[in-house]
Amino acid sequence: MIKLFFKKLVYDFFYISFIIDEKLGNKNKNNSKLANVFLKYNNEKVKKIIKRKKINNISILLPHCIQKYECPFKITSDIENCKKCGKCKIGDILNLKDEFKIDVKVATGGTLARLYLRERKPDLIIAVACKRDLVSGIYDAFPLDVYGVFNIIKESPCINTDVSINSIRELLKEVRGS
Repeated sequence: MIKLFFKKLVYDFFYISFIIDEKLGNKNKNNSKLANVFLKYNNEKVKKIIKRKKINNISILLPHCIQKYECPFKITSDIENCKKCGKCKIGDILNLKDEFKIDVKVATGGTLARLYLRERKPDLIIAVACKRDLVSGIYDAFPLDVYGVFNIIKESPCINTDVSINSIRELLKEVRGS
């Protein structure tokens, strides 16, 4: 109980510092050093935890901006609507879903993501988002185990972003012992 209290205190410190940095200091919101430090700290903690317990139920949470903006096949209600054309990484994510027998959800915002997590109660969440959304999402999901992966902003925020499939695959291999 005390350990969880102190862990929450550290998360509070990072989150408050991040918000202050966003509001007062950091002009380049896509390059927040504080967000990078927080994500590294969080992911190391999550990796230690998952090595000690059995992980059965894994969910990947994705932002809708991973999908190609012009795509007519919307995946926010069902990721299986993807036709795997290769213009975005959704097809690769579906391959990971099949390969590792995991659940994948595309969330259009934090409220929907929290609802999904309450319903599914996964042992491990792999969340992909921009720095601001990922930091606040990990903070909001505490004490759930959320491993964060920053999306890659290629054109502009919230449109046609990218993600490193290899980093997700490596984590899944580590968790599944492959």
